[in-house]
Amino acid sequence: MNNKILQYIKQEILPYITNVNYWIILLGFSGILSIIAGSLSYFIITEIQDFAISIIITGLILSLFALILSPRSTASFFKGRRGKYGTNSVILFLAFSTIIVLANSFFVINSYRFDTTATRVFSLSKQTKKILSSLDTPVRANAFFVPTNTNQENLNTNAQDLLSEFAKNSNKFSFRFNDPQLNKTLAIKYGVMQYPAIVFEDLSSGKQQPVYEKAFNPFSEQDFVTAMLIAMGDKQKVIYYSNGHKEKSLSRDVTTNNVTDEGIDYFIEGLKRDNYNVKSINFEQVEKIPSNAAALIIIGPKSSLPPNHAKMIADYIARGGRIAFLLDPNPHVTWNELLINWGVIISQQPIADPLSSLAGSKFLTPLLQKSNNQYVPEQKLLQYTRNNTAETKRILSITDQINAAFFPGAGAIIETVEEGSRPFHVQNIQLGVSTAISWLEPNIEDPKFDENTDIQGPFSLVSIIESTGPVTSNGPVFDLSKIMIFGDSDFVTNKWFYSNQNSDLILNSMAWLAEDYEVISIRPKIVPFRSIVVNRRDREFLKWSSGLPFILMLSTSTIVWWRRR
Repeated sequence: MNNKILQYIKQEILPYITNVNYWIILLGFSGILSIIAGSLSYFIITEIQDFAISIIITGLILSLFALILSPRSTASFFKGRRGKYGTNSVILFLAFSTIIVLANSFFVINSYRFDTTATRVFSLSKQTKKILSSLDTPVRANAFFVPTNTNQENLNTNAQDLLSEFAKNSNKFSFRFNDPQLNKTLAIKYGVMQYPAIVFEDLSSGKQQPVYEKAFNPFSEQDFVTAMLIAMGDKQKVIYYSNGHKEKSLSRDVTTNNVTDEGIDYFIEGLKRDNYNVKSINFEQVEKIPSNAAALIIIGPKSSLPPNHAKMIADYIARGGRIAFLLDPNPHVTWNELLINWGVIISQQPIADPLSSLAGSKFLTPLLQKSNNQYVPEQKLLQYTRNNTAETKRILSITDQINAAFFPGAGAIIETVEEGSRPFHVQNIQLGVSTAISWLEPNIEDPKFDENTDIQGPFSLVSIIESTGPVTSNGPVFDLSKIMIFGDSDFVTNKWFYSNQNSDLILNSMAWLAEDYEVISIRPKIVPFRSIVVNRRDREFLKWSSGLPFILMLSTSTIVWWRRR
């Protein structure tokens, strides 16, 4: 048995081992394979790049040994036809690989992400980009995550994606990730005792602001923007919303995290995303509206306005206050008694608008559409602002990107003082109006226009009052105040807030009141809302056009059958 094995080795294996050409082929093939495998690993698996480089070097060495062992064979090979074809193939492969590497490097260095989602949920808002592009001092985010903790994987990915977007939009923003278990000294330096956490640091002043995870919910863009601004020393403006008059309020259940349709949770969260410190205020618990109020919001009150509360509001306006009234049709008479000081009241009946209203709402949900020219034009606004172009642009910015917004059951903002009799120090700007064929409808169950009794429009749905005194005063008596009046409060509730551009209209209005003009923009939708909102004409078009493909298919099939029968 042993003799047979020895004989087999001598006859079959030794000739290959002692044959130089065998080793040349083996070394050359192994070298080329190592170079290709190492190159692919280097560009595809970044974690083993060092190991891939060693494989490439090994392949080069093996190829070099193959050339050294048989220079004549190598020379004759390259001179022959097979060698020339092989050389051309190698050159083409190297050229192709070089192009791929250069193209890959170019796109890595000059990377650009395309957000194909309908609501741009993976894109930074315009406000955030403005803040990042205007950074005066370098800011760094210090992220502390435990890599071995599987519960933190999604949060880690979310934070890395968001911070990468921040860094792409500013060369003064940087970030780094740290393992607090391996680098406890750094975690203690930044005061981090719980993980995950991200500490934003102004590198010029050393001021820091941490952001902690909330019950494993992803970090939000606004969390990072707020922390970054605080670290840079910016103070958040305070916006108050009132309660105590049966206004609309928050509805989120702390145990289930659910909200009701009637709540204003999304609206308040939207204000916070715009970097406002939002607080509620109960008029029974204060003697006056705080002086730090950038704006005050009163949303859909159903009860009366006590005289002392009315005085507090009037005093706040007299101090140059900024206030938004969101009032529904037929408010308690005491609210109109307050508004009449500035020459307006809210109607008792809702507006019916057959030309521009939400389909299926019996004309009682008016739509403000840019296509219908329902927003104040620039030329008319210049008259309102007395040719103040800067103020005109600021007011126009509230609605210039709003294509459509709607108001379920809206009342009309009616002027109690004719335009010609209105005093110079009180200016009423009708920002958005219903169409000319609208009317005030007393019977919401069966809305029909009665030319003998119904009051015909157009009516103001959104108005701005700029004044330095009430309409009854003979001239300016206090600082310039700004009041925004909406004939509806339902459009900011959770049910309708993200419909069409309702959210952008109210948030832009609050930014204008708070004089944060750079915040006015179109925001990405936080909650993707994919419902279709149409008016009556659109609904009729969809209804009749939806049968067109069936009719075409039926006609085509009938013609084909007739020709083949």
